[in-house]
This record gives sequence, structure tokens and C-alpha cells, in this order.
Amino acid sequence: MKNKSFPSFFRFLFIALLVCIFSGVIFSQNNFIGSRVVLNIYDSDGSKTLNPIRPRVVTITENEKPENKSVKEKTIFSFEHQVFELINKKRADNSLQPLIWNDDVARIARMHSENMANYKFFSHAGIDGKMVNNRADDFGISKSRAIGENIAYNRGFTDPLEFAVESWMKSPGHRENILNNRWQESGIGIAVTADGTYYFTEVFLLRK
Repeated sequence: MKNKSFPSFFRFLFIALLVCIFSGVIFSQNNFIGSRVVLNIYDSDGSKTLNPIRPRVVTITENEKPENKSVKEKTIFSFEHQVFELINKKRADNSLQPLIWNDDVARIARMHSENMANYKFFSHAGIDGKMVNNRADDFGISKSRAIGENIAYNRGFTDPLEFAVESWMKSPGHRENILNNRWQESGIGIAVTADGTYYFTEVFLLRK
């Protein structure tokens, strides 16, 4: 009597195909709803003090114009301070001193978030190839012992601000930045695109 089951080779291929399809679905879902977070910390000489996660450049597939004119600047500023308060609450929960808001540092962060939103990329390196320490130099903030940066983006969440902070807290490197007791000052920069994608940048500063 013939065996009606698949030969073992075809059974293996069938199972492998199912695994690939399942993995692809999971990756696709995470790619759509996930917050991307990366980290760099630099000493004053420009050398990295932590190994960064490799920056990933992403493309927004929608053809909508990136600027969202319906979101007023004062609303964006309010969002930035809400995220800043969430960050300081995380520090307070861990018995750390609050960070001090620095407008110049916030401008560095805001510029990078706006560039990522307008030019549809996601990376620590700007469109000119400059990193956070270079951007600080451009803004006249060169007298610092260390500078760090967290970035994230997300879309489609009820509270995108809290989601970004919670995503940072779930990542060891970003959590270390947020809960690092050497940081003294910080600033948040947020940009929102027409399709509702939020780009976040937080810059941390330790003066000399």
C-alpha cells in the first residue's frame, strides 16, 4: 500500500514556507506600527562613548505632502513639553534629578525631527551627513563634555507621545540615556507629517 503522505523533503519545504510567511507577516506588522529608536552618545572630542544601533533609513510610502499645516506650532511646542515631562517623571520614579529644559538644545532636536519628516528618512545622520555633535556645533553649543540623542517615530496610536517614551524605556540603550544621572539639560523636538506620523528627537547635554 502506497504512503499517501508527502515525502519528507516536501513536508520540510511546506513547513519552511509557512515559517517564512508567518515571519513576514510579523515583520510587516512591526514595521508599520513600531516605533524606531536609535542611540548615540558622543564625548566632547566627537568620539562615541557607546556603540550605536545601526541607523536605519526608512521611506514613507504615502504620497502626501509631509508638512501638516493643521498642526500649529504652539501645539507642537505643547507636545514637546509633554514628552519632556514624561521623561522627567521616569527619572523621578528612579530617584533621579529632573533634566533642565534648554531652548537651544530643543532647537537642535526640532530641526532634526523636521528634516526627517520633510525629507522622509530616519537616521541619526542628517541630510547633510552631520551627527548630533556637529549640529550642536552649528548652533554654537560646543562647550560640552558629552551630548546624546534619542530618536523615534510612530503612527496610528491614541497617544503617540506616551508610546514614544514607553518605546524608549523598553530599549536598554535609550532607557540608559533617559535615566543617566550625568545629563543636566535636554530638549525635545517633534514634527508631524500630513499622514499623522510623529517624529521625535531628544538631545541630552552635559556641559563642561
